[in-house]
Amino acid sequence: MKIIDEFNNGLLEKKIIEPALKRNYGIDLLKIVAMINIINLHINRDSLLSLHPKHPKYKQVYRLQTFSFWPVNAFGIISGLVNYKRYKFSNLIYIWFEYVYYSVILSLYLYYKSLLNSRELFLSFFPIAKKRFWYANAYFFLYLFLPILNNSINVIDKGKFIKLIGLNFFVYSLYHTLIEYNIGQTNFDFINDGYSSLWLIILYIVGGYLGKYYIYKPLLPNFSFFCLYLLSSVFSSEYIFYSFKKYKVPSTILMRHNSPTIIIQSLSLIFLFYKLKINNKYFQKMILFFNPLNFNVALIHLRVFSYKTPTISRFFIYIRTLTQKYLFFKIYGISIIIYFICAFFDYFRFILFKLLKIRNLCNYIEKMLF
Repeated sequence: MKIIDEFNNGLLEKKIIEPALKRNYGIDLLKIVAMINIINLHINRDSLLSLHPKHPKYKQVYRLQTFSFWPVNAFGIISGLVNYKRYKFSNLIYIWFEYVYYSVILSLYLYYKSLLNSRELFLSFFPIAKKRFWYANAYFFLYLFLPILNNSINVIDKGKFIKLIGLNFFVYSLYHTLIEYNIGQTNFDFINDGYSSLWLIILYIVGGYLGKYYIYKPLLPNFSFFCLYLLSSVFSSEYIFYSFKKYKVPSTILMRHNSPTIIIQSLSLIFLFYKLKINNKYFQKMILFFNPLNFNVALIHLRVFSYKTPTISRFFIYIRTLTQKYLFFKIYGISIIIYFICAFFDYFRFILFKLLKIRNLCNYIEKMLF
């Protein structure tokens, strides 16, 4: 079929999210790895994070969390890295169609199973209003301001640019963390520990700076970036254990999106994967196949995990019964399986959207609006 051939050749990727930079398969691979880690985070959140600190699995679970907490920052920075030179409002409309599609389809199924009432079914047609999908909501807000952000990134003086980034990092990351560490709370509700549009905007600006000036430069050897990732991850997890030992209450102050250690995690992995040389054509095709499905993998599994259907409940019970031995790798393995299942379902959504010419409709709406 022509549709399948077009997908496998990566034409969808070129039409929808062709980057300002020359295609880098390492960054594309990083986005896939990031989504697997997001699934991993949600599995732990819903099944294992309630463990008592003295439970044998406690340390493994929190290490798994801290090692996997970087994807939101990575996605935000990569957005600026690949998009700072371009803007197409039709892309946002296309994403909105995907968002509504999965919200409605899964809600209809839950309504049929009597797990959703008529009011919730009606609200599924307005998914942006749902708090549980905070990243998609924040991303929509960010995208509406991209013309202003992109113009600023492309005209601002380099010296002022780096000072702006440094100031934002100091205020919203370092200063915020230090104040919260010393007094236990801050008045930075608008940053919301990184769960906000403002934080995505800051990350986008950082990505724009890297794309414009530094991403091409070698800076450090690959091994150094990997070590930085490991050190920041271990430091975050060990602080959780230290806080419990000292204060009898585990502190997750270093396991937040705007934490300095989590920022170091994401930046280290971006530089590490950007420098990867992926020359195998079959591997390249595999990356191109899965890359455009990433966003919807998040939508599918989040929507499914949001409702404790009998199947989902049994799944989380199974996760809690996993033995301590090799728990780290078991959770990652399950996350990879879930990723492939969600990507498989989204492949059929892609074919349907192609047959319905949704992309053409998005371009038409953009012309009408602008």
